Amino acid sequence: MDLRPVAALVLAAATLLGGAARAADAVVQPSLAPVAAVWEPFDEIRVGGFAHNVIHNENSPVDASLEALSAPIFFPGHDAGWVAGNPWLSWFFNPRLNLGAMINTGGKTSYVFTGFVWRIPIFSKFFFEGEFGGALNNAERLPTPDRVDMGCPATFRESGGFGYQFSENWDLIASVEHVSHATFCSKINPGLTQFGVRVGYKF
Repeated sequence: MDLRPVAALVLAAATLLGGAARAADAVVQPSLAPVAAVWEPFDEIRVGGFAHNVIHNENSPVDASLEALSAPIFFPGHDAGWVAGNPWLSWFFNPRLNLGAMINTGGKTSYVFTGFVWRIPIFSKFFFEGEFGGALNNAERLPTPDRVDMGCPATFRESGGFGYQFSENWDLIASVEHVSHATFCSKINPGLTQFGVRVGYKF
């Protein structure tokens, strides 16, 4: 019996299989790109109590504060070597955004606010925090007893305070904040000034 045709078929099959195997090995597996971190618009929530406008009294001394903060955003230049490696500079390039309200419990002047929040480490778990942005108020526009004329509904808002980070999730901040129009609306600029404490929970 002539086995040469069978041998030829076996050799051809082996050649085809070997070529297929080499082709499979040559296929480049797609690399798994690192998953980009998802920016969180709501990263922390804070509640607090404040002494209402102790400088220009409205005879309603207590404010309730509610504030939500985002994860940090990054300004251009945040990854520069002279910035990223320096904790005394890097804080400026990665602020957080906030949205909140200061609500007077007696129905007097309240406001909502938004802006930037910067945290500066001081020592261990202690930090300083500054905020700057804008606010919208419900102040009276005509002379009214026990009310402050804010001059216009839209004002600037500044806040500064010292805090302590108890854990990864909890912090406490004692701060003072001020809202006014900086004489853009009129020559009279009384504004509102509050002193108080906020407790924050980071998700």
